[in-house]
Amino acid sequence: MNPELPGARAARGALPRRRAIASVGAVLAVSGVGALAYGRGDAASAGRDYDVREFGATGDGTTDDTAGLQQAIDAARATGGIVFFPPGTYLTRRLILYSRVHLRGSGGDATVLRLAPGANTAILESDRFEQETKSRSNAGSTMFSIRDLTLDGNRAKDNPVGFGLRLYGYGYELADLTVFNCGADGVVSDWGTAADLPAPSHQMEARITGLRTHDNGGHGINFTGPHDSMFLNCISFQNAGTGFHLAGNSYGTLMVNCHAWGIRQDVSFELAASGIGCVNCYADLAGGVGVRISRNDCRWLAGYVQGANHAGPGTEIGIQFVAGAKPEEPASATIDTQIRNCATAAIDFGADRGMSSIRATLSQPGLPGVAGTGRGWIGEPASNSQVAVTHGLSHPSKNLVVRPAFDLRAQETPDAPGEGSVRMFAREVNGATQLCVRFPDGTVRVLAGEG
Repeated sequence: MNPELPGARAARGALPRRRAIASVGAVLAVSGVGALAYGRGDAASAGRDYDVREFGATGDGTTDDTAGLQQAIDAARATGGIVFFPPGTYLTRRLILYSRVHLRGSGGDATVLRLAPGANTAILESDRFEQETKSRSNAGSTMFSIRDLTLDGNRAKDNPVGFGLRLYGYGYELADLTVFNCGADGVVSDWGTAADLPAPSHQMEARITGLRTHDNGGHGINFTGPHDSMFLNCISFQNAGTGFHLAGNSYGTLMVNCHAWGIRQDVSFELAASGIGCVNCYADLAGGVGVRISRNDCRWLAGYVQGANHAGPGTEIGIQFVAGAKPEEPASATIDTQIRNCATAAIDFGADRGMSSIRATLSQPGLPGVAGTGRGWIGEPASNSQVAVTHGLSHPSKNLVVRPAFDLRAQETPDAPGEGSVRMFAREVNGATQLCVRFPDGTVRVLAGEG
């Protein structure tokens, strides 16, 4: 017999797994997604790959895997690299993330990081999170990513204040990530104000794609930076707070094809930072507010707001303007949307500070036998906002069109129109303005005049 040393057996046992990882990276590279999904490094590359099983993590759902998982992340910290999580449920306490470290699961339904009972921390948290959020610096973690896994806050197991993910940083990516069942917020992201970024940097924006967050005790997504970030195809539902809460330094962030819904969500989309843009987004509510705006220059374009037509004061409002941090806020909003079945009102103009452009088509049938439901709007728009709210052609008395986007300016009598048409114009006669119409034969009739 030729006995092997324990270290040799360990090295030999680790080799097939390392080769397997390399094979996965090669296959993905051939398919054209290796750079985005998973790829293997080597000693000559800028980073390497690290399988958490090689550091003692079991993924059996009962063993505390914190030490092994953190060792794998720490090993990738020096040069940067990919930390790979094979299928399994990894019970863990708080794990610290670093710049240039990329976490890769085997798919949201295959890799689960579950908060250990009684931990009451974040499952994943960027390095120096507490210190950086207090100092409001332009530092923080950068150029890291998390993909293809699930974060389970395990709130029923003595985790009433746990989080899924807490980040202070910029230039990071989240993709195909599910965060649920947290005692507090599902995802928290923050960063400081605009400044020169330390090198190396590829700009500050975070890029978040395919994020699903639900059944959390706070906000689904509590995003206060970095600014100018991008959300694509994200869903946030059945959270106790807001689905998408954008505030603080998240100004200029753009959301596309995002959906928020749920009877336990007070607000679907909270636009509490200036310049937030939402395109083709869907607020689906069963009580509460669909879109709440409190800052300047926010946009809700090609949107849809769907209520469940619940009765009760203040129960359902489609679009709501509320007072902002400054006396002149919110102003300069741009709204183009459909609103359906919001029992209290489709639009609450209460705090509109003006210069807004609001265009909405409504279907507000009201509740049978319940007075005051099914209203198109409550409050009044500011005097310099442009509003066109249409409650269907069969309800002209419920339509609101104020300060339309055209004027008939006073002028000399225009040329006659073509056959089968008329031409409307305004003119001044003895200092008074008249609204007139001219027919094809040259006849002019006064429809209305001053005085």
